[in-house]
Amino acid sequence: MLNKLVRAILNAETNGAEPRLSIRTNTRIDAGRWWRRTPLWICITDNDVVVLAAARRQYVQRTPINECQGSHYCHTTGDLVIQADKDLQFSRLAMSPTDSLCILNAILNTKTLN
Repeated sequence: MLNKLVRAILNAETNGAEPRLSIRTNTRIDAGRWWRRTPLWICITDNDVVVLAAARRQYVQRTPINECQGSHYCHTTGDLVIQADKDLQFSRLAMSPTDSLCILNAILNTKTLN
């Protein structure tokens, strides 16, 4: 479940588009907290894959789903690998195989609808 700050950033980035799927990953980044790192979220809308983190600083990167066709789960490292046409700062997201499968299904199902 998205907290208020993450939801506000997502709404601003996607012009209020409701995410079809939102999962908090196990990947954490420095977003300005003193004692700990902030988790990255991956959200799937009808048209985009959005990776974001929210704390004192925020990180948001949006990629069209059509550009994420080569995304896959790496069993060796336990990462979801988002392969997009452009370089992503965080293209490898640590998460469980079950969560990765949900994300990949959302990407593939959306890709076939477009």
